[in-house]
Formats: sequence, C-alpha cells, structure tokens
Amino acid sequence: MTDSIEEFLADDVKVEEQARANVAALLAELTERGCEEPFAYLDHGNADDERPGCMCFPFECPQGYEGDLVMPGVPLALVKEADADGRWALLHNGVPYAWADLVAELASFDAARRTIWSNRDLLVDELIARGLPIRPDDVTADADASGDTWVTHIIAVDGHQIPVSVPGTTVGPGLSQEMYVEGCPHAWEAALEAIFAAAGRTMLNPRGSGPRTSPRSSSS
Repeated sequence: MTDSIEEFLADDVKVEEQARANVAALLAELTERGCEEPFAYLDHGNADDERPGCMCFPFECPQGYEGDLVMPGVPLALVKEADADGRWALLHNGVPYAWADLVAELASFDAARRTIWSNRDLLVDELIARGLPIRPDDVTADADASGDTWVTHIIAVDGHQIPVSVPGTTVGPGLSQEMYVEGCPHAWEAALEAIFAAAGRTMLNPRGSGPRTSPRSSSS
C-alpha cells in the first residue's frame, strides 16, 4: 500500500483531483448532518508546502465563518481512517482532526449558530412587541466580542448601544438559559427588563397587556 500511495502522490494532477473529490465528500457529509450550505472554493485550492500530498482550500462552515481546510489528496478511505495525529489527518484552521471528529464538531457548531440566530430573532420580535422602538436592522452582531458558544449583538436604540450576548442554547419564556445584557446574566424575562432599563424605556407587559416601567426609567 505504501508503495502504491507514493506512486499516487508522485502524480500532482491525481493528488489535486483527489483532494477536491475528498472536500466534496466532506461537504456532502456535513450537509447530511444538517449543516446549512457548507462551502469550499474547490477551484482555489493550492498545494500545501508544509504537508506534501495535501491541498489547502478556503472553507466556510457554518455560514459566515470563513477559514481554511487542508485536505490530503489520497484515496478517501485513507483520509477517513486517519487519526488526528496521523499523516492523512484533516487540518481545519491549523488544527488537526480525524474525519469523524471534524464532521461532528462542525455539525454541532453549525447547529449552535442556527440556534443563536433563532434566539436573536425571537428576542428582537419580543422587544418590538414589548414596545422597544427598534427594527431588526438595529441589532447587529459584534464578531470581536463573540465566542464559540455565543454571539454578542449590539442593540442600537435612542442613542444607546446595548450589548446582548446570545447563546447557542434555546432561550425563551419559562426557560432558565441566560443571556448576558451589558455583561450581566439574565434569563428571558429579566433579560428583557434589563434591555429596557438600559434603553431608559418603559416595557409593556407580555403582548401589550399594559405598561411596566423599567427599574432605570422609574428611578429617573
């Protein structure tokens, strides 16, 4: 097998074609695991100088999280069998992975990101329903203040810039999962109150049943 692989690696065209096919197989498996439109620039792969027999591709998964993927240009079975410390391990953003481990991590990461966006939409809808004068475009992600398991969003209202860190675990009425508003943890209802307090605004009770004055606005 070693001799045949070395012969295979001696053909740069075969290596390049196989690396592209392997990336395509990875994208297909990620899609099967529920990732939304994982993407790689298959036509922009370059030979990796530090890992002979491998190609480096611009790679995106989840959506909006651009990085690079170093893929071995050897038969797919060898890549799938390789350990993270093996010769044919995948390299994602400089970190070596076994195939199955990378698929599992990216699928989990993608699912968490989709939960974050769902949480954000739910939060924005509820803030608007409670009387905060914002539009969805007034809530923007701050990538520099975000991590692997949450995304910090800035809510722009009445000249205030209110940071809210939204997690990759479902939030909502009756749930204990917390969000961070201006650095302080709050579950759902308390988070809403904290946002209105930061904006100096009066919050309506659930779905417009009457006004409730935020602590900050009532003390002013």
